[in-house]
Amino acid sequence: MTKQLQEQDIAVRVTLVGAVWDAILGLAKIVAGYFSQSQALIADGIHSLSDLVTDVFVYFASANSRQGPDENHPYGHLRFETLTTVFLGMVLIIVALGIAYDTITAPASQAQLTWYGLAALIATIVIKEAIFHYTKKAGDQIGSKMLIANAWHSRSDALSSIAVLIGLIGVYFGYGWADRVASIVVALLIGKMAVIMVWENLAELVDTAPDPKLIAQIKATANSLKHVMAPHDVRARSMAGKIYLDMHIHVPSHASVSEGHYLGDLVAYTIKQAHPQVEDVMVHIDTDDKIQTDSFLNHTGKPPHLKLPARHQIMADLGFLLRQHTAYVDIANARLHYLDNHLDVEIIAHFDKAPEGADLQQLTARILQELQTTSYINKATVLWVFPE
Repeated sequence: MTKQLQEQDIAVRVTLVGAVWDAILGLAKIVAGYFSQSQALIADGIHSLSDLVTDVFVYFASANSRQGPDENHPYGHLRFETLTTVFLGMVLIIVALGIAYDTITAPASQAQLTWYGLAALIATIVIKEAIFHYTKKAGDQIGSKMLIANAWHSRSDALSSIAVLIGLIGVYFGYGWADRVASIVVALLIGKMAVIMVWENLAELVDTAPDPKLIAQIKATANSLKHVMAPHDVRARSMAGKIYLDMHIHVPSHASVSEGHYLGDLVAYTIKQAHPQVEDVMVHIDTDDKIQTDSFLNHTGKPPHLKLPARHQIMADLGFLLRQHTAYVDIANARLHYLDNHLDVEIIAHFDKAPEGADLQQLTARILQELQTTSYINKATVLWVFPE
């Protein structure tokens, strides 16, 4: 089973457990509130049922958001989770406003403290706190901000039940207004949690950068590797608690393309191992000669090294300049080094294809002399390959 499917199964299972208890507790509190004539207890029951509604959305989002990338969603489907969380927050804001309005406009409370009302509240406090820890642990395990938000939604239900319990105790001792105050407290708790939920996830939808401290830790992780220097131009975005990262690193200027690729993969692997919340790392390779003269961000025009000719043009020039040496010079595999805004060239020559009895030093001198006519080659080297 893939990691995405495992995370999906965890999210769906946790959400279903919470949904069953939300339905049971919500109905129990509404019935107990009706017979106890408690506005606050009924409001708290509605809060629990609103948890059930959000559980339904979380269930469908969990079943789809952990799918892998496809043609239309190359970065995967995690944004569905973020969008669902924003929607849930908006639903909860409406619920909070409705509870507050009903409480303010309702007639004077005739609430009574009954044993069944008390039992419903105590059961809610205990069970919802247990669901909070169960759901938050799962959210932390798979890095799901949506599950963590739903966990805090469960805790808000427990906290609101505590407020209602205090209100009913106040009514029992003759403070009739305590039930109304407790209902308002429930609305405020729901509203505050919903606004935070919406704000944090809207920030994610517009690609707000993650915590700068985390980015500094990621750069330190990359910088700790040998032959990897000065990680810079780091850009990161969040998707449902996962981080997608772009960064530049410096590698030794003499490194080959394959070595640079190896070091880039090593950086990506090391970062993902040290920071599990990082889902993907895109690494751009710079050579160490550019550390002082870096980078694209410091140039308003075309960077100096891009003013040098590209490989196809250089190959055409080499083919013309070395036309008398094509029998033993491998022009197509010439190595180009764009270093410190200059171009160094390594010419590959095969000893077994050279004219019989030829002096290699003389042939090398002739090749280098032919290349002196170019204006862009800073240094040329001839590498002779001998047969095994």
